[in-house]
Amino acid sequence: MTEVAVLNAGGWGTALAVLLARNGHRVRLWARRAELAATLATERVNDAYLPGVRLDEAVHPTADLAEALDGCQAAVLVPISAGLRELAQRVGPLLPDDAVVVHGTKGLERETLLRLSEVIESELRPSHQGRVAALSGPTHAEEVGRGIPTAAVVASPDEVVAVTLQGILNGPTFRIYTNTDVVGVELCGALKNVVALATGIGDGLGSGDNARAALMTRSLAEIGRLVHAAGGRPDTVAGLAGIGDLIATCTSRYSRNRRAGELIGQGWTIDRVLSETRQVVEGVPATRAALALAQQYGVTMPIAEQVQAVLFEQRDPRHALAELMARDPTVERWGRLP
Repeated sequence: MTEVAVLNAGGWGTALAVLLARNGHRVRLWARRAELAATLATERVNDAYLPGVRLDEAVHPTADLAEALDGCQAAVLVPISAGLRELAQRVGPLLPDDAVVVHGTKGLERETLLRLSEVIESELRPSHQGRVAALSGPTHAEEVGRGIPTAAVVASPDEVVAVTLQGILNGPTFRIYTNTDVVGVELCGALKNVVALATGIGDGLGSGDNARAALMTRSLAEIGRLVHAAGGRPDTVAGLAGIGDLIATCTSRYSRNRRAGELIGQGWTIDRVLSETRQVVEGVPATRAALALAQQYGVTMPIAEQVQAVLFEQRDPRHALAELMARDPTVERWGRLP
């Protein structure tokens, strides 16, 4: 039995807390708001973010970050990407030196273009440098929390950390693979949300299955180019963090990024979509960050470029699709820089 701190009581954090408790661990689930922690403690259900999933008795909700981290052997950070640095700053002085750390957030820091494990490490003590892991893959909280079979990957350059977290997270309904390519895993996790926006826009336009399949496949080529240029491995793109997560995010009814794209394809503005969507649409900030990173590495990402033009430059989605179809014919390539 391991003492685990799960930091952020949104849908994903709640699902992981439930999963870890089912795996036999004691879990302290930290909520930013004291009223949410109190509700979770009494009602044992997170109706706001994961309705219908009861918290096991081994899950202890708290709004006290020091209490959540006191003596923990593993810390799981799952805030939205924009809140990760602030949380890591608060965690740094409280985290035991021997605790393993993993985050389950998908995105990039918009201002610095850092991957999220890099953001966390920059705020923790030297004992955790090079030892922060990333959890990724096709992992909708609605299914993980309900014990529906799921497979994911935990990546860290430190194999001991990855294997330790595999032992904690792996269970009857949650199969965990390890990977040392944290660069590839984190970039895939950030970029798949951009692709989900693209496929959603196509769905909103009524483009059909052929267009969706083409967008997903050619986006994998774009992701592969950027992963390769950033020092990641192309085979990661073909795994759970890449194609696995892409399939789930681009096709699922649970995907808020795909749904946001669909509404845009139907004529909604991005401002209206964001104002009427309760949860964060991570693909929106990720689009700008991904293209800035691509420019830094000299990588072309034409699909992501069109998504950015639709989101931020008022380009008509039909014109964006037409421009993609009108690009010069070329040879199909996989995992190579242009």
